[in-house]
Amino acid sequence: MARDMKQQPRRILVIDDDLDVWKAYQLVLAPETVSSGASVEKINRLLSPGMENDPAAAHFSLSFAAQGQEGFAMVEEAARREEPFALAFVDVRMPPGWDGMETAKRIRVVDPEIELVIVTAYSDHSIEEIVRAVGSSEKLLFLRKPFDPDEIRQLALSLTIKWHLARLAEQQRKDLIASEHRFRSLVETTSDFVWEVDREGFFTYCSPVSRDLYGYAPEELVGRIFFEVLAEPENRDRFRQAFASCVDSGSRWWEVEHRCLTKEGRVIVVESSGMPVFDGQGQVCGYRGIDRDITARKENETQRQRLEERFRQTQKLEALGTLAGGIAHDLNNILTPILVNSQLGKIQTAGNNELHAKFETIESCGRRAADLIRRILSFSRKQKIEVQPLDLCQLIQEFTKMLSRLIREDITLTVALPEKLWAVLVDRSQMEQVLMNLVVNARDAMEKGGELRISAENTRVAANSLYDVDLREICGDFVVLAVSDQGCGIDAKKMTMIFDPFFTTKEVGKGTGLGLATVHGIVAQHDGHILVESEEGKGSTFKVYLPKSEDAVSGEKKEITSLHLEEGTESILLVEDDVEVLQILAATLEGLGYKVAAVANGKDALDIFAKKGAEIDMLVTDLIMPGLGGKALGRAVRDRIPDLPILYMTGYAFDVETQELEEERGSALLQKPFAMDHFARVVRKLLDSRP
Repeated sequence: MARDMKQQPRRILVIDDDLDVWKAYQLVLAPETVSSGASVEKINRLLSPGMENDPAAAHFSLSFAAQGQEGFAMVEEAARREEPFALAFVDVRMPPGWDGMETAKRIRVVDPEIELVIVTAYSDHSIEEIVRAVGSSEKLLFLRKPFDPDEIRQLALSLTIKWHLARLAEQQRKDLIASEHRFRSLVETTSDFVWEVDREGFFTYCSPVSRDLYGYAPEELVGRIFFEVLAEPENRDRFRQAFASCVDSGSRWWEVEHRCLTKEGRVIVVESSGMPVFDGQGQVCGYRGIDRDITARKENETQRQRLEERFRQTQKLEALGTLAGGIAHDLNNILTPILVNSQLGKIQTAGNNELHAKFETIESCGRRAADLIRRILSFSRKQKIEVQPLDLCQLIQEFTKMLSRLIREDITLTVALPEKLWAVLVDRSQMEQVLMNLVVNARDAMEKGGELRISAENTRVAANSLYDVDLREICGDFVVLAVSDQGCGIDAKKMTMIFDPFFTTKEVGKGTGLGLATVHGIVAQHDGHILVESEEGKGSTFKVYLPKSEDAVSGEKKEITSLHLEEGTESILLVEDDVEVLQILAATLEGLGYKVAAVANGKDALDIFAKKGAEIDMLVTDLIMPGLGGKALGRAVRDRIPDLPILYMTGYAFDVETQELEEERGSALLQKPFAMDHFARVVRKLLDSRP
């Protein structure tokens, strides 16, 4: 650096009223500029012996002024042009204008950084007087005439280097300030929190973003240990150990995710990166880094995972539902003649107690099988439901006596209900199924007995605060049905499977694996939600969230009537591809007095209509058949006889398409298997509804 400055010309101003003195300075500092007309002998009298040319003098650029005012003006102009003088030699006496002391004093006003040398051949002013006159001894030296060339040369060299170093230091200081301003501006405008801590973890610097991120002003954090302020209480020891390990090893951390507490006590997720700061001995003296709030990003990731998991669950249920629907169709076709024949057998053996009892057993087993099929359809959410406003308190109270018979003597049943519950829009029989399944599940979980608790309450759930077992958001007004037990609890692995169809932890023969799957399907079909709280070894609580209904609960109760078969004499076309179902339904209708034409496919049915359409009063057809299905058959028949009553039958689950058929005027839909009395009643109702 000194070498570079030595190569640069050093601007020096000589203020003296003696032109020979000018020449003397030139001869010493810039000899190549001395003109041939100069009086060398006179100049030599001003200099001490031993002057020799020095190549270094060529690096000085000399300017001259004969009076103080002139020199002051030159300094002022040079400062204005930002080409200042490094050094000024000022003679003390320069009549008739300013003397050297006044000149130096004024020069300092316009250029405080210039190096000043007061030159005098007289002793009438002491150094103290000169210093007082100039104002300060800083950047002020004295030189006596006659000059020593080496002294002048070394003085000029040293003072100009000093001046250059001072200017360089000042420029570096300004650059440092500008850099600091840039850094501070960057730190204060970034959305990330910039921090610095010492090796003990005490904050030494915090950017203003601390207010937005943590709720603390920077001055509230500086001087405090970061993990004592921001970490959750249960995680502080872990933070302390991790930080101490980093300090000992001098390692950095990059985008480490952890939970922090804001000043308001809110938990946020922070992504932190930190780099070690080393002292002069290479030891870690602290860390500096940034914290970034990634709470929203993590919530979005969680929501995406929920949606993906929900999609996978939907696909799984869809596949199982398709399988269950196919099984249900075949079983329902098998059960239909069993139930119908058992009811016919009961009627025909009314006087024979032994045979009558056997037909009752057959019917009971058939109904149990039909109920199992309905449960299979329930988990796939394809079971037909008939909703009405219901008081859940009333249902629980009416059901409690029956539930008491389900539990063992070593189990205490506790029911806790509020005085008033909101109404819910549900299918009563389905809700009874939900309650029964949950109670049985709780009972079986308590092998050593305990308390089984049923409760209900009204609740309002805020948005983005609660999610069910399917990771669907729970939001709004709900009636919550809760069933709790003190049983074995559920471990995390099983928790992901408890609602899967056919999954069971019970011994072979003691469970179908459809209980909770049925609950799940029924609740989902009612636009409800399920939550499970469980700890292994401490019991479980199943909570069912049912949407609040604005409709009032009806006080009407259904009357229980004895078996009665509706009869008639009309002509009915019966279409069913299952031979056994076709035969039993044909026999049933004929037994009720109807004239029946029975065929096994849609094509034969159309042929009969083509020949005897005017004689047919009603069409009873299976919905799903090879070739021409029931829906297409119904459309073709309605094109010819628009008001013809049509009864559709299906062994499959109901869907939107079948629901539309049921809502058509003059149409009805029966799901197999069905009881004979119900079948007879629907047939009669459709025939009586003809215009």
